[in-house]
Amino acid sequence: MSSIVKGFEFDIFISYRHNDNHSGWVTEFVKALQEELAATIKEPVSVYFDTNPHNGLLETHNVDKSLEGKLKCLIFIPIVSQTYCDTKSFAWQQEFCAFNKLSKEDQFGRDIKLGNGNVASRILPIKIHDLDADDKEILENELGGVLRSIEFIFKSAGVNRPLRAEDKREDNLSRLFYRDQLNKVANAIKDIMNGIRFPDRRDIFPESKSNPEADVATNSKPIPDQSKQSIAVLPFVNLSQDPAQEYFADGITENILIQLAGLKQLRVISRTSVMRYKKTTKSAPEIAAELSVKYILEGSAQTQGNKVRISVQLIDAISEDHLWSKVFVESMDDIFAIQSSVAEIVAK
Repeated sequence: MSSIVKGFEFDIFISYRHNDNHSGWVTEFVKALQEELAATIKEPVSVYFDTNPHNGLLETHNVDKSLEGKLKCLIFIPIVSQTYCDTKSFAWQQEFCAFNKLSKEDQFGRDIKLGNGNVASRILPIKIHDLDADDKEILENELGGVLRSIEFIFKSAGVNRPLRAEDKREDNLSRLFYRDQLNKVANAIKDIMNGIRFPDRRDIFPESKSNPEADVATNSKPIPDQSKQSIAVLPFVNLSQDPAQEYFADGITENILIQLAGLKQLRVISRTSVMRYKKTTKSAPEIAAELSVKYILEGSAQTQGNKVRISVQLIDAISEDHLWSKVFVESMDDIFAIQSSVAEIVAK
């Protein structure tokens, strides 16, 4: 099956390290994605997924030329794991970097303007592990910007593994649900492909005030207030084995709330209102609808010895896009200074 765009070999190229598929995770993901795409996009979508651990290429073959045809695809999906960012590996050199270069040089370019006016890369990373800072830096240097990915990560105390279809949202500290994440991937692919095929088409989204009856008919939940930037800072999750560190996570939450409350352009939900969502199983859109906000800020804190690791991410609760994220690794010598520093950076 060829691509739906003339001159391209495939619509989607799946890149992964074969040691990440020993359990069959990548195979299961590709199968589930194909089913989701069939229910999301009218035309059949071709997916290149190499199941041969040696890629079918021998030492006597010209790897660059052999892969060049297969890499001539619309969208490149790397399965980003703890081992993917190995600059000496086949997947990194011959697939990731090669596609990044090829896509910049073809008729569409790597970055595509979507129907809603936003811009998306034809490289759509699927992240199955939290990354070390060095690996993230390698990725962002190659991409030339911030890593934007769709996460399939299951988190609990001391656990950092790929999310599976059978995992329950309430057991996952990141509150991710496999089917929801799969649907995000399919919708992102659809948007990028439409942006490639119909570059002059711009989708028009109706204003909520223009037809209030339509809004009531399609959405029974409150519509987040967009007349002013609005945000809810959810209670930070304590990932430490020590329950006594709960106060530290709560302190970060409170400091960030205080910093953000000082910004006149922001409507910030009070501490009393957000603390009821501590250990909640509700999704970001559900919480945003209940609080009538556009943005959700969530994070976690984990201490080990004299070090603390603080992860923060800002989410557009309407689209569920991850707009910004940062990981802080600090010494515990001055807890209050750490809390204030994190809060200040988040506010900026």
